[in-house]
Amino acid sequence: MISEFKIRLVNDTIDKNDIDKLIEWLHTNPRLTKGDLTVQYEKKWSEWQDRKYSVFVNSGSSANLAMIYSLILSKRLKNNKIIVPAISWVTTVSPLIQLGLEPIMCDCDKETLGLDIEHLNTLVKEFNPSAILLVHVLGFPNKMHEIETICSKHNIILLEDCCEAIGSTYDNIKVGNFGLMSSFSTYFGHHISTIEGGIITTDDEELYHLLLSIRSHGWDRDLPIEKQKQLRNKYNISDFRAFYTFYYPGFNLRSTDLQAFLGMGQLDKLNNVVKRRNENYKRYKIRTLKFNRK
Repeated sequence: MISEFKIRLVNDTIDKNDIDKLIEWLHTNPRLTKGDLTVQYEKKWSEWQDRKYSVFVNSGSSANLAMIYSLILSKRLKNNKIIVPAISWVTTVSPLIQLGLEPIMCDCDKETLGLDIEHLNTLVKEFNPSAILLVHVLGFPNKMHEIETICSKHNIILLEDCCEAIGSTYDNIKVGNFGLMSSFSTYFGHHISTIEGGIITTDDEELYHLLLSIRSHGWDRDLPIEKQKQLRNKYNISDFRAFYTFYYPGFNLRSTDLQAFLGMGQLDKLNNVVKRRNENYKRYKIRTLKFNRK
């Protein structure tokens, strides 16, 4: 007899208790668009990830787009060549094409599903890329020591796409803490969910301010007061004109306080979610080894 029991690839992490809390919060008639709750969520994420700055956007795809765009605006790219993995989601590669850069595919490492170190060295010598945008596929960290050494030796910016790897560690360091910037996704199918959503983390203050601005059209409203004053003084912008002044050709990548509310509760579950995923992986690995021996 064939069992009809199905093991789902993912389960929704937003449960009935979360929905009840959301309904109760909605009855208070809160602000739903991006506001103070988004800022609180970003701070809570930074504390969990152990990075200085986090920027909440509307998807992991937008997080990748904003990361790349901030490098262009800050003039940190020495050329238009960026190494990307042969195995990834399309939105790891498409922002490079959309922004006029040249993605260079690196072969897959059979152990990690990430960048193959031998091929990566070959590509670095041939193209002298500005940056490497790696992906921790299915939660498996890349070989970070080797990659960091290559980046340091050749003056290459390292970016991490951690959308499938929240909480994964390499030598007891969470992925997302190796690159200049890192992206995460809180879409339905990932570790935790804000329905749609993404996060960019960095320790670089200049890039953090750039990301805050280009997330919201290129204006200064989300920036710290001192940074607002600097920009307005630099360009002779009055406080009134600042409402209609755009310093960069930005996007609208904002998420909402409604999603931030969900995110605050989801973060409380995250350590347990990561623990359960690790347990499931070990259980699956043991059974696979037993099956292969037969």
